[in-house]
Amino acid sequence: MEQDLKSMEDRAKQAASSIKDTVNTTASSAEHLAKRAGEAVESAADQVHSHLPKDSTAGEAAETVARKVKETSAYLQEQGFGGVVEDLELLIRRYPLQALLFGLGCGYLLSRARTD
Repeated sequence: MEQDLKSMEDRAKQAASSIKDTVNTTASSAEHLAKRAGEAVESAADQVHSHLPKDSTAGEAAETVARKVKETSAYLQEQGFGGVVEDLELLIRRYPLQALLFGLGCGYLLSRARTD
């Protein structure tokens, strides 16, 4: 009986260690993906900025959009996935009703977009 308990304890420790390794690997992958997404967004902003005229209203709008996209890219690269999740959590805690309504609206729009 005591040997069975020891065996179960060892298996539980192995499972906990395996879960911890998986969580660390997943978090690392998410951080890497957030940085790559930031780089891709910045590259897209540069391409849009270079292809639009600079002396028109559209050029000014494109300049503003490119600047905001670069700010977003920098945010993603600096904060990573964890920072984005923390900021999102704070936003939801600060505005719970608005977050709920936003989630319901997104769900509704996604359900209408399905082509079943």
